[in-house]
Amino acid sequence: MRRTVAFVCIALASCVAPQGASPETSPPNSATPPSSSTPESTVTSVPETRPTNSTEPAGSDLVCWSSPAEVGDGPVSFEDVTESYGLVDPLTGMYGHAAAFGSVNGDAYPDLVVGTFSDRPVDEYAVRGADGPSPDRLLVGGETYTPVDFPVTMGRTSGAAFADLDGDGDSDLILVRNDRDGVPSVIVENRDGNLEVRAEPLPPGFLARTPAVVDFDGDLLPDIYVAEDRYGDAGGILLHNQGGFVFRDVTAGSGLEGVFSLGATAADLDRDGNPDLVTSESVWFGNGDLTFEEGTPEGFSWEQIGPDDDPAGVAVGDFDNDGLADILVGQHYRSIVEEGARVPVRLFRNLGNREFREVTAEVGLDPLPTLAPHVEFADMNNDGWLDIVASGSVDDGAAPIVLLNRAGTFELPAGLGSPHYWVGAPIADVDLDGRLDVFGLEWEPSLPSRLFRNTTAGGHWLEVSVADPLGGIGSVVEVFGPGGNLLGHREIGVASGYSSGKPAAAHFGLGGVDAVTVVITTRAGRRITLEDVGVDVHLRWPKC
Repeated sequence: MRRTVAFVCIALASCVAPQGASPETSPPNSATPPSSSTPESTVTSVPETRPTNSTEPAGSDLVCWSSPAEVGDGPVSFEDVTESYGLVDPLTGMYGHAAAFGSVNGDAYPDLVVGTFSDRPVDEYAVRGADGPSPDRLLVGGETYTPVDFPVTMGRTSGAAFADLDGDGDSDLILVRNDRDGVPSVIVENRDGNLEVRAEPLPPGFLARTPAVVDFDGDLLPDIYVAEDRYGDAGGILLHNQGGFVFRDVTAGSGLEGVFSLGATAADLDRDGNPDLVTSESVWFGNGDLTFEEGTPEGFSWEQIGPDDDPAGVAVGDFDNDGLADILVGQHYRSIVEEGARVPVRLFRNLGNREFREVTAEVGLDPLPTLAPHVEFADMNNDGWLDIVASGSVDDGAAPIVLLNRAGTFELPAGLGSPHYWVGAPIADVDLDGRLDVFGLEWEPSLPSRLFRNTTAGGHWLEVSVADPLGGIGSVVEVFGPGGNLLGHREIGVASGYSSGKPAAAHFGLGGVDAVTVVITTRAGRRITLEDVGVDVHLRWPKC
Protein backbone atom coordinates (compact mmCIF):
# COMPACT_ATOMS: atom_id res chain seq x y z
CA MET A 1 0.00 0.00 0.00
CA ARG A 2 1.23 3.45 -0.89
CA ARG A 3 0.19 6.73 0.65
CA THR A 4 -0.09 9.54 -1.90
CA VAL A 5 0.50 13.21 -1.51
CA ALA A 6 -1.34 15.18 -4.17
CA PHE A 7 0.49 18.45 -4.38
CA VAL A 8 -1.38 21.36 -5.92
CA CYS A 9 -0.29 25.01 -6.07
CA ILE A 10 -2.52 27.10 -8.31
CA ALA A 11 -4.59 30.24 -8.36
CA LEU A 12 -7.10 30.27 -5.53
CA ALA A 13 -10.11 30.03 -7.78
CA SER A 14 -9.17 26.52 -8.78
CA CYS A 15 -7.41 25.05 -5.76
CA VAL A 16 -7.95 21.38 -4.97
CA ALA A 17 -10.00 21.12 -1.79
CA PRO A 18 -9.50 18.85 1.18
CA GLN A 19 -12.02 16.05 1.46
CA GLY A 20 -15.08 17.50 3.09
CA ALA A 21 -13.74 21.02 3.42
CA SER A 22 -12.64 23.59 0.88
CA PRO A 23 -9.41 25.47 1.52
CA GLU A 24 -11.35 28.52 0.44
CA THR A 25 -13.78 27.92 3.30
CA SER A 26 -11.93 29.39 6.22
CA PRO A 27 -12.77 29.75 9.91
CA PRO A 28 -14.61 32.90 11.01
CA ASN A 29 -12.85 36.15 10.21
CA SER A 30 -10.35 34.55 7.89
CA ALA A 31 -9.34 36.44 4.79
CA THR A 32 -8.84 35.07 1.33
CA PRO A 33 -5.21 35.60 0.35
CA PRO A 34 -4.47 37.20 -3.01
CA SER A 35 -4.29 34.90 -5.99
CA SER A 36 -1.01 33.64 -7.28
CA SER A 37 0.02 35.12 -10.62
CA THR A 38 1.85 31.95 -11.65
CA PRO A 39 -0.36 28.87 -11.64
CA GLU A 40 1.51 25.61 -11.31
CA SER A 41 0.77 22.05 -10.29
CA THR A 42 2.50 18.74 -9.84
CA VAL A 43 1.80 15.38 -8.26
CA THR A 44 4.26 13.47 -6.11
CA SER A 45 3.89 9.96 -4.70
CA VAL A 46 5.08 9.26 -1.17
CA PRO A 47 5.35 5.69 0.14
CA GLU A 48 3.60 4.87 3.40
CA THR A 49 6.75 3.29 4.75
CA ARG A 50 8.15 5.25 7.67
CA PRO A 51 11.86 4.62 8.16
CA THR A 52 13.33 5.46 11.54
CA ASN A 53 15.07 8.78 12.02
CA SER A 54 16.70 9.75 8.81
CA THR A 55 17.64 13.04 7.23
CA GLU A 56 17.38 11.51 3.79
CA PRO A 57 14.15 11.92 1.79
CA ALA A 58 11.90 8.86 1.94
CA GLY A 59 10.56 8.52 -1.60
CA SER A 60 9.53 12.11 -2.10
CA ASP A 61 11.11 15.50 -2.57
CA LEU A 62 8.72 16.75 0.12
CA VAL A 63 9.70 14.35 2.91
CA CYS A 64 12.77 15.42 4.88
CA TRP A 65 12.72 12.76 7.60
CA SER A 66 10.37 10.39 9.32
CA SER A 67 10.10 8.48 12.57
CA PRO A 68 7.36 6.08 13.67
CA ALA A 69 5.34 7.31 16.60
CA GLU A 70 5.33 5.48 19.90
CA VAL A 71 1.54 5.54 19.98
CA GLY A 72 -0.02 5.45 23.43
CA ASP A 73 -1.74 7.49 26.09
CA GLY A 74 0.80 7.58 28.85
CA PRO A 75 1.75 10.50 31.11
CA VAL A 76 4.03 13.23 29.82
CA SER A 77 7.56 12.08 30.59
CA PHE A 78 11.06 13.47 30.05
CA GLU A 79 14.66 12.29 30.22
CA ASP A 80 17.38 14.72 31.30
CA VAL A 81 19.96 14.42 28.49
CA THR A 82 22.01 17.52 29.34
CA GLU A 83 25.19 15.55 30.00
CA SER A 84 24.83 13.00 27.20
CA TYR A 85 24.28 15.81 24.69
CA GLY A 86 27.50 17.54 25.77
CA LEU A 87 25.90 20.69 27.19
CA VAL A 88 27.34 20.82 30.71
CA ASP A 89 30.81 22.23 30.00
CA PRO A 90 29.84 24.74 27.27
CA LEU A 91 27.12 26.26 29.45
CA THR A 92 29.12 26.41 32.68
CA GLY A 93 29.35 29.90 34.18
CA MET A 94 26.42 31.39 32.30
CA TYR A 95 23.71 33.69 33.56
CA GLY A 96 21.38 32.37 30.88
CA HIS A 97 18.93 34.91 29.53
CA ALA A 98 18.40 34.05 25.87
CA ALA A 99 18.10 30.82 23.94
CA ALA A 100 16.86 29.90 20.49
CA PHE A 101 16.64 26.82 18.32
CA GLY A 102 17.21 27.11 14.58
CA SER A 103 19.64 26.01 11.90
CA VAL A 104 23.02 27.36 10.86
CA ASN A 105 24.17 24.42 8.74
CA GLY A 106 20.93 23.51 6.98
CA ASP A 107 20.67 19.93 8.24
CA ALA A 108 17.65 18.49 10.00
CA TYR A 109 18.92 18.80 13.56
CA PRO A 110 18.07 22.00 15.45
CA ASP A 111 21.09 24.07 16.44
CA LEU A 112 21.08 26.08 19.66
CA VAL A 113 22.29 29.55 20.59
CA VAL A 114 22.50 30.50 24.27
CA GLY A 115 23.09 34.07 25.46
CA THR A 116 24.39 35.24 28.83
CA PHE A 117 23.72 38.29 30.98
CA SER A 118 27.40 38.86 31.78
CA ASP A 119 26.90 41.65 34.27
CA ARG A 120 28.20 40.06 37.46
CA PRO A 121 31.68 40.12 39.06
CA VAL A 122 34.00 37.41 37.79
CA ASP A 123 34.32 35.73 41.20
CA GLU A 124 30.59 34.96 41.22
CA TYR A 125 31.14 32.48 38.42
CA ALA A 126 33.51 30.30 40.43
CA VAL A 127 30.57 28.44 41.97
CA ARG A 128 30.63 25.97 39.07
CA GLY A 129 34.37 25.99 38.59
CA ALA A 130 34.30 28.57 35.82
CA ASP A 131 37.24 30.95 35.42
CA GLY A 132 34.91 33.75 34.44
CA PRO A 133 31.61 34.33 32.68
CA SER A 134 30.93 32.15 29.69
CA PRO A 135 30.26 34.15 26.51
CA ASP A 136 27.31 33.58 24.22
CA ARG A 137 27.45 30.08 22.80
CA LEU A 138 26.46 28.58 19.45
CA LEU A 139 26.09 24.80 19.49
CA VAL A 140 25.50 22.64 16.42
CA GLY A 141 22.96 19.89 16.90
CA GLY A 142 23.17 16.19 16.09
CA GLU A 143 23.48 13.15 18.32
CA THR A 144 25.26 15.58 20.66
CA TYR A 145 25.73 19.36 20.70
CA THR A 146 29.09 20.73 19.53
CA PRO A 147 30.26 24.30 20.29
CA VAL A 148 31.51 26.25 17.26
CA ASP A 149 33.42 29.50 16.85
CA PHE A 150 31.09 32.42 17.23
CA PRO A 151 32.02 35.97 16.15
CA VAL A 152 30.07 37.71 18.92
CA THR A 153 31.40 39.68 21.88
CA MET A 154 30.01 39.06 25.32
CA GLY A 155 27.11 41.19 26.46
CA ARG A 156 23.80 41.27 28.30
CA THR A 157 22.06 39.13 25.70
CA SER A 158 18.33 39.18 26.38
CA GLY A 159 16.73 37.70 23.27
CA ALA A 160 17.60 35.62 20.23
CA ALA A 161 16.06 34.26 17.03
CA PHE A 162 17.13 32.50 13.84
CA ALA A 163 15.67 33.88 10.60
CA ASP A 164 16.66 34.09 6.94
CA LEU A 165 16.96 37.86 6.70
CA ASP A 166 18.40 38.04 3.17
CA GLY A 167 16.47 35.28 1.38
CA ASP A 168 19.51 33.18 0.52
CA GLY A 169 18.20 30.01 2.19
CA ASP A 170 20.51 30.21 5.22
CA SER A 171 19.21 31.15 8.66
CA ASP A 172 20.86 34.27 10.02
CA LEU A 173 20.93 35.11 13.71
CA ILE A 174 19.50 37.99 15.71
CA LEU A 175 20.98 38.66 19.17
CA VAL A 176 19.51 41.56 21.12
CA ARG A 177 21.15 43.03 24.21
CA ASN A 178 19.88 44.83 27.28
CA ASP A 179 22.63 47.34 26.66
CA ARG A 180 23.88 49.00 29.84
CA ASP A 181 27.56 48.36 29.14
CA GLY A 182 28.08 49.57 25.59
CA VAL A 183 27.74 46.13 23.99
CA PRO A 184 25.36 46.47 21.02
CA SER A 185 22.73 44.15 19.66
CA VAL A 186 23.93 42.39 16.52
CA ILE A 187 22.70 40.65 13.41
CA VAL A 188 24.93 37.80 12.27
CA GLU A 189 24.92 36.83 8.60
CA ASN A 190 25.08 33.14 7.79
CA ARG A 191 26.66 32.43 4.41
CA ASP A 192 26.88 28.67 3.86
CA GLY A 193 27.78 28.18 7.51
CA ASN A 194 30.24 31.08 7.66
CA LEU A 195 29.14 33.62 10.27
CA GLU A 196 29.86 37.34 10.20
CA VAL A 197 28.47 40.24 12.22
CA ARG A 198 26.78 42.47 9.64
CA ALA A 199 24.68 44.99 11.54
CA GLU A 200 24.21 46.73 14.87
CA PRO A 201 20.61 47.83 14.34
CA LEU A 202 19.67 49.31 17.73
CA PRO A 203 20.79 52.58 19.35
CA PRO A 204 23.28 52.60 22.23
CA GLY A 205 21.74 52.00 25.62
CA PHE A 206 18.63 50.28 24.24
CA LEU A 207 17.23 47.83 26.82
CA ALA A 208 16.15 45.13 24.41
CA ARG A 209 14.03 42.10 25.10
CA THR A 210 12.44 39.50 22.79
CA PRO A 211 12.66 40.19 19.01
CA ALA A 212 9.56 39.49 16.89
CA VAL A 213 10.34 38.65 13.25
CA VAL A 214 7.92 38.70 10.31
CA ASP A 215 7.42 40.45 6.96
CA PHE A 216 5.09 43.23 8.10
CA ASP A 217 4.72 44.96 4.70
CA GLY A 218 4.66 42.15 2.14
CA ASP A 219 7.98 42.86 0.42
CA LEU A 220 9.26 39.32 1.18
CA LEU A 221 11.97 40.57 3.55
CA PRO A 222 11.59 39.78 7.27
CA ASP A 223 11.26 42.86 9.47
CA ILE A 224 12.08 42.94 13.18
CA TYR A 225 10.28 44.45 16.13
CA VAL A 226 12.43 44.56 19.26
CA ALA A 227 10.70 45.07 22.59
CA GLU A 228 12.21 47.42 25.19
CA ASP A 229 11.55 46.95 28.87
CA ARG A 230 9.95 49.63 31.02
CA TYR A 231 13.30 50.83 32.34
CA GLY A 232 14.23 52.08 28.86
CA ASP A 233 13.82 55.52 27.36
CA ALA A 234 11.70 55.26 24.22
CA GLY A 235 9.98 51.88 23.96
CA GLY A 236 10.24 49.17 21.34
CA ILE A 237 11.70 49.73 17.87
CA LEU A 238 10.33 48.60 14.50
CA LEU A 239 13.10 47.82 12.01
CA HIS A 240 12.24 47.72 8.29
CA ASN A 241 14.45 45.34 6.33
CA GLN A 242 15.97 47.24 3.36
CA GLY A 243 17.93 44.25 2.06
CA GLY A 244 21.67 43.69 2.32
CA PHE A 245 21.40 43.62 6.15
CA VAL A 246 20.41 47.26 6.26
CA PHE A 247 17.58 48.03 8.69
CA ARG A 248 15.77 51.35 9.02
CA ASP A 249 14.03 52.47 12.18
CA VAL A 250 10.42 53.16 11.11
CA THR A 251 8.88 53.34 14.58
CA ALA A 252 7.90 57.00 14.17
CA GLY A 253 4.53 57.15 12.45
CA SER A 254 3.91 53.41 12.82
CA GLY A 255 1.54 53.67 15.80
CA LEU A 256 4.04 51.80 17.98
CA GLU A 257 5.72 54.79 19.59
CA GLY A 258 6.34 54.54 23.32
CA VAL A 259 5.36 50.87 23.69
CA PHE A 260 7.20 49.10 26.52
CA SER A 261 7.07 45.35 27.13
CA LEU A 262 9.15 42.33 28.10
CA GLY A 263 7.80 40.05 25.39
CA ALA A 264 6.71 40.32 21.77
CA THR A 265 5.62 38.07 18.94
CA ALA A 266 3.80 38.40 15.62
CA ALA A 267 0.84 36.57 14.07
CA ASP A 268 -2.19 37.27 11.91
CA LEU A 269 -4.77 37.28 14.70
CA ASP A 270 -7.70 38.65 12.68
CA ARG A 271 -6.87 36.65 9.53
CA ASP A 272 -6.92 39.66 7.22
CA GLY A 273 -3.61 38.65 5.60
CA ASN A 274 -1.56 41.22 7.54
CA PRO A 275 0.66 40.21 10.47
CA ASP A 276 -0.23 41.74 13.82
CA LEU A 277 2.11 42.56 16.69
CA VAL A 278 1.44 41.11 20.12
CA THR A 279 3.31 42.35 23.17
CA SER A 280 2.88 41.03 26.68
CA GLU A 281 0.47 43.87 27.46
CA SER A 282 -1.51 44.62 24.30
CA VAL A 283 -2.00 43.88 20.60
CA TRP A 284 -1.51 46.11 17.56
CA PHE A 285 -3.29 45.12 14.37
CA GLY A 286 -1.17 45.53 11.27
CA ASN A 287 -2.33 47.38 8.16
CA GLY A 288 0.22 45.72 5.89
CA ASP A 289 2.19 48.96 5.40
CA LEU A 290 4.27 49.15 8.60
CA THR A 291 1.49 50.99 10.43
CA PHE A 292 -0.57 49.56 13.26
CA GLU A 293 -3.77 50.20 15.22
CA GLU A 294 -3.92 49.35 18.91
CA GLY A 295 -6.65 46.94 19.88
CA THR A 296 -9.83 48.32 21.40
CA PRO A 297 -10.77 47.71 25.05
CA GLU A 298 -12.72 44.69 23.81
CA GLY A 299 -9.47 43.36 22.40
CA PHE A 300 -6.63 41.84 24.34
CA SER A 301 -5.09 44.15 26.89
CA TRP A 302 -3.31 43.40 30.15
CA GLU A 303 -5.04 44.47 33.36
CA GLN A 304 -2.69 44.89 36.27
CA ILE A 305 -3.41 42.66 39.26
CA GLY A 306 -0.88 44.18 41.64
CA PRO A 307 2.09 46.56 41.80
CA ASP A 308 4.56 43.81 40.97
CA ASP A 309 2.46 42.27 38.23
CA ASP A 310 5.09 42.04 35.48
CA PRO A 311 3.84 40.42 32.24
CA ALA A 312 6.73 38.78 30.44
CA GLY A 313 6.60 36.11 27.75
CA VAL A 314 3.81 36.04 25.20
CA ALA A 315 2.79 33.22 22.86
CA VAL A 316 0.06 32.73 20.27
CA GLY A 317 -1.61 29.47 19.32
CA ASP A 318 -5.00 27.94 18.60
CA PHE A 319 -5.59 26.06 21.86
CA ASP A 320 -9.27 25.27 21.12
CA ASN A 321 -8.86 24.26 17.44
CA ASP A 322 -11.31 26.82 16.08
CA GLY A 323 -8.91 28.25 13.49
CA LEU A 324 -8.16 31.46 15.41
CA ALA A 325 -4.91 32.11 17.29
CA ASP A 326 -5.31 32.77 21.01
CA ILE A 327 -2.94 34.67 23.32
CA LEU A 328 -1.01 33.30 26.31
CA VAL A 329 1.01 35.48 28.73
CA GLY A 330 3.42 34.54 31.52
CA GLN A 331 4.83 36.80 34.20
CA HIS A 332 7.36 37.37 36.96
CA TYR A 333 5.30 38.75 39.80
CA ARG A 334 8.60 39.60 41.55
CA SER A 335 8.25 40.35 45.28
CA ILE A 336 4.75 38.87 45.52
CA VAL A 337 6.22 35.44 44.76
CA GLU A 338 8.64 35.87 47.64
CA GLU A 339 5.62 36.30 49.89
CA GLY A 340 4.25 32.97 48.74
CA ALA A 341 1.64 34.14 46.27
CA ARG A 342 0.75 32.04 43.24
CA VAL A 343 1.46 33.35 39.76
CA PRO A 344 -1.25 33.16 37.10
CA VAL A 345 -0.50 32.13 33.54
CA ARG A 346 -3.15 34.09 31.66
CA LEU A 347 -5.01 32.88 28.56
CA PHE A 348 -7.13 35.01 26.22
CA ARG A 349 -9.48 33.35 23.72
CA ASN A 350 -9.74 34.89 20.25
CA LEU A 351 -13.44 35.53 19.61
CA GLY A 352 -12.96 36.98 16.13
CA ASN A 353 -13.70 40.55 15.11
CA ARG A 354 -10.52 41.60 16.92
CA GLU A 355 -12.02 40.72 20.28
CA PHE A 356 -10.52 38.56 23.02
CA ARG A 357 -11.84 37.29 26.32
CA GLU A 358 -9.77 36.10 29.28
CA VAL A 359 -10.62 32.45 29.96
CA THR A 360 -7.85 31.62 32.43
CA ALA A 361 -10.11 30.38 35.21
CA GLU A 362 -12.76 28.68 33.09
CA VAL A 363 -10.21 26.45 31.32
CA GLY A 364 -8.66 25.28 34.59
CA LEU A 365 -5.49 27.38 34.71
CA ASP A 366 -5.07 27.80 38.44
CA PRO A 367 -2.26 30.11 39.56
CA LEU A 368 1.14 28.42 39.72
CA PRO A 369 3.45 28.48 42.79
CA THR A 370 6.39 29.49 40.63
CA LEU A 371 7.84 32.23 38.51
CA ALA A 372 6.66 31.70 34.94
CA PRO A 373 8.11 34.38 32.65
CA HIS A 374 8.26 31.99 29.69
CA VAL A 375 5.13 30.40 28.29
CA GLU A 376 4.66 28.53 25.05
CA PHE A 377 2.01 26.53 23.21
CA ALA A 378 3.13 23.08 22.05
CA ASP A 379 1.51 19.67 21.66
CA MET A 380 3.76 17.69 24.02
CA ASN A 381 1.85 14.38 23.83
CA ASN A 382 0.82 14.60 20.16
CA ASP A 383 -2.87 14.19 20.93
CA GLY A 384 -3.96 17.06 18.65
CA TRP A 385 -4.35 19.75 21.34
CA LEU A 386 -1.84 22.49 22.13
CA ASP A 387 -0.50 22.18 25.66
CA ILE A 388 1.22 24.91 27.67
CA VAL A 389 4.89 24.79 28.68
CA ALA A 390 5.93 27.22 31.42
CA SER A 391 9.41 28.10 32.66
CA GLY A 392 9.30 26.47 36.04
CA SER A 393 9.94 22.89 37.04
CA VAL A 394 8.19 19.87 38.49
CA ASP A 395 9.46 17.46 41.15
CA ASP A 396 12.56 19.37 42.22
CA GLY A 397 13.63 20.25 38.72
CA ALA A 398 13.22 16.78 37.28
CA ALA A 399 10.96 17.90 34.46
CA PRO A 400 9.48 21.03 32.87
CA ILE A 401 6.01 22.28 33.74
CA VAL A 402 3.56 21.00 31.13
CA LEU A 403 -0.11 21.92 31.47
CA LEU A 404 -1.94 19.31 29.41
CA ASN A 405 -4.78 20.43 27.17
CA ARG A 406 -7.72 18.06 27.54
CA ALA A 407 -9.89 19.15 24.59
CA GLY A 408 -9.96 22.79 25.65
CA THR A 409 -9.35 22.63 29.40
CA PHE A 410 -6.02 22.26 31.12
CA GLU A 411 -4.67 19.76 33.63
CA LEU A 412 -1.91 20.82 36.02
CA PRO A 413 0.89 18.34 36.77
CA ALA A 414 1.41 16.77 40.16
CA GLY A 415 4.36 17.72 42.32
CA LEU A 416 4.55 21.29 41.08
CA GLY A 417 7.60 23.08 42.41
CA SER A 418 10.22 25.63 41.39
CA PRO A 419 13.79 25.01 42.54
CA HIS A 420 14.97 26.25 39.16
CA TYR A 421 14.45 29.68 37.69
CA TRP A 422 14.33 28.93 34.00
CA VAL A 423 14.21 32.27 32.22
CA GLY A 424 13.22 30.59 28.97
CA ALA A 425 12.15 27.14 27.85
CA PRO A 426 12.38 26.98 24.04
CA ILE A 427 11.06 23.86 22.34
CA ALA A 428 12.27 21.80 19.38
CA ASP A 429 12.49 18.19 18.25
CA VAL A 430 16.22 17.81 18.91
CA ASP A 431 16.44 14.07 18.16
CA LEU A 432 14.00 13.95 15.20
CA ASP A 433 11.67 11.41 16.80
CA GLY A 434 8.49 13.47 16.30
CA ARG A 435 8.24 14.53 19.96
CA LEU A 436 8.99 18.06 21.12
CA ASP A 437 11.84 18.47 23.59
CA VAL A 438 12.46 21.33 26.05
CA PHE A 439 15.57 23.34 26.90
CA GLY A 440 15.40 24.84 30.39
CA LEU A 441 17.48 28.02 30.28
CA GLU A 442 18.90 28.57 33.76
CA TRP A 443 19.62 32.04 35.14
CA GLU A 444 21.62 30.98 38.19
CA PRO A 445 25.19 29.91 37.24
CA SER A 446 25.36 27.52 40.22
CA LEU A 447 22.71 25.41 38.48
CA PRO A 448 22.96 23.96 34.98
CA SER A 449 20.65 24.68 32.10
CA ARG A 450 19.01 21.42 31.17
CA LEU A 451 17.91 19.67 27.99
CA PHE A 452 14.88 17.44 28.45
CA ARG A 453 14.16 14.75 25.87
CA ASN A 454 10.45 14.05 25.50
CA THR A 455 9.78 10.32 25.99
CA THR A 456 5.98 10.50 26.07
CA ALA A 457 3.97 7.75 24.39
CA GLY A 458 1.46 9.90 22.51
CA GLY A 459 -0.11 10.07 19.07
CA HIS A 460 1.02 10.40 15.49
CA TRP A 461 2.69 13.62 14.37
CA LEU A 462 3.39 15.83 11.39
CA GLU A 463 5.85 18.71 10.98
CA VAL A 464 5.71 21.16 8.09
CA SER A 465 8.19 23.80 6.95
CA VAL A 466 8.21 26.12 3.94
CA ALA A 467 11.24 26.94 1.80
CA ASP A 468 10.24 30.35 0.45
CA PRO A 469 12.24 33.64 0.53
CA LEU A 470 11.04 34.18 4.12
CA GLY A 471 12.02 30.72 5.32
CA GLY A 472 8.33 30.10 5.91
CA ILE A 473 7.93 32.83 8.54
CA GLY A 474 4.35 34.09 8.42
CA SER A 475 3.03 31.07 6.50
CA VAL A 476 -0.18 29.56 7.87
CA VAL A 477 -0.47 25.76 7.94
CA GLU A 478 -3.77 23.97 8.55
CA VAL A 479 -4.33 20.23 8.85
CA PHE A 480 -7.67 18.56 8.13
CA GLY A 481 -8.81 15.06 9.04
CA PRO A 482 -10.36 12.52 6.65
CA GLY A 483 -13.82 14.04 7.14
CA GLY A 484 -12.63 17.59 6.50
CA ASN A 485 -12.57 18.60 10.19
CA LEU A 486 -9.86 21.03 11.24
CA LEU A 487 -7.23 19.23 13.32
CA GLY A 488 -4.87 22.16 13.80
CA HIS A 489 -4.08 25.73 12.78
CA ARG A 490 -0.50 27.00 13.06
CA GLU A 491 1.36 30.09 11.89
CA ILE A 492 5.09 29.62 11.42
CA GLY A 493 7.10 32.01 13.57
CA VAL A 494 10.45 32.13 15.33
CA ALA A 495 9.70 34.25 18.43
CA SER A 496 8.87 32.06 21.39
CA GLY A 497 7.67 33.10 24.83
CA TYR A 498 10.24 35.09 26.77
CA SER A 499 13.74 35.79 25.41
CA SER A 500 13.56 32.59 23.36
CA GLY A 501 13.28 31.42 19.77
CA LYS A 502 12.11 28.31 17.97
CA PRO A 503 12.63 26.63 14.58
CA ALA A 504 10.59 27.91 11.63
CA ALA A 505 8.27 24.93 11.39
CA ALA A 506 4.70 23.95 12.28
CA HIS A 507 4.35 20.87 14.47
CA PHE A 508 1.05 18.97 14.74
CA GLY A 509 0.06 16.13 17.02
CA LEU A 510 -2.50 13.93 15.29
CA GLY A 511 -3.60 11.40 17.90
CA GLY A 512 -4.80 8.26 16.10
CA VAL A 513 -5.31 9.91 12.69
CA ASP A 514 -3.12 8.27 10.04
CA ALA A 515 -3.83 10.41 6.95
CA VAL A 516 -4.52 14.15 6.62
CA THR A 517 -4.89 17.00 4.17
CA VAL A 518 -2.45 19.89 4.61
CA VAL A 519 -3.22 23.42 3.40
CA ILE A 520 -0.37 25.95 3.37
CA THR A 521 -0.94 29.67 2.77
CA THR A 522 2.33 31.51 2.32
CA ARG A 523 2.98 35.10 3.36
CA ALA A 524 2.94 35.96 -0.37
CA GLY A 525 -0.64 34.66 -0.62
CA ARG A 526 -0.03 31.38 -2.44
CA ARG A 527 -2.14 28.46 -1.28
CA ILE A 528 -0.90 24.87 -1.53
CA THR A 529 -2.96 21.77 -0.86
CA LEU A 530 -1.36 18.40 0.01
CA GLU A 531 -3.92 15.59 -0.03
CA ASP A 532 -3.83 12.16 1.63
CA VAL A 533 -0.61 12.88 3.51
CA GLY A 534 0.85 10.06 5.57
CA VAL A 535 1.83 10.76 9.17
CA ASP A 536 5.00 10.68 11.27
CA VAL A 537 6.97 12.72 8.73
CA HIS A 538 8.51 16.15 8.31
CA LEU A 539 7.42 17.77 5.04
CA ARG A 540 8.98 20.79 3.40
CA TRP A 541 7.33 22.64 0.53
CA PRO A 542 8.25 22.93 -2.33
CA LYS A 543 10.97 20.37 -1.70
CA CYS A 544 13.17 19.16 1.06
